Amino acid sequence: MKANKKHKKIENSEEEVIEENTELVECKAQNEALKQNYLRALADYKNLEHRMDQERYRMRNSVKREFVEQLLPILDNLDQAEVFNSDPGLNMIRSLFQKSLQDLGVKEMDLLGTEFDPAKAEAIEAIVGKQDNIVVEVLQKAYQIDGSVIRHGKVKVSKKREN
Repeated sequence: MKANKKHKKIENSEEEVIEENTELVECKAQNEALKQNYLRALADYKNLEHRMDQERYRMRNSVKREFVEQLLPILDNLDQAEVFNSDPGLNMIRSLFQKSLQDLGVKEMDLLGTEFDPAKAEAIEAIVGKQDNIVVEVLQKAYQIDGSVIRHGKVKVSKKREN
């Protein structure tokens, strides 16, 4: 009788160990699945942060570009006023205005004497000259911001006279 009780006790112990091992294996599998889900969620969050940063950067640049485009006619008017009026105050205002635009990353593109590039300027008139496709006069200045053209210049371009 005692042997049967011991035998049953051993069988119960073996069954409990097998049951515990099965539970342990299931827990490890669950733990691994949760870990993988966590890592996926973390990667998704990092990707979202990256996309949001890119979108913020794009929006900031878009607003800056639109703002600068609104200011360029004012600079044109200051340049034209300076031609007719040599007032030192006007010159100072124009210089400060140009400095503010430069601080925003705006650069004037020097087109005069360069080969005509339709990506930078619009040809308003062709003038007979010694060389072909050279900008001989700038009617409206061209500007770029962060390497991107924000306003094309308006220029006169030379054309060789054909004999």
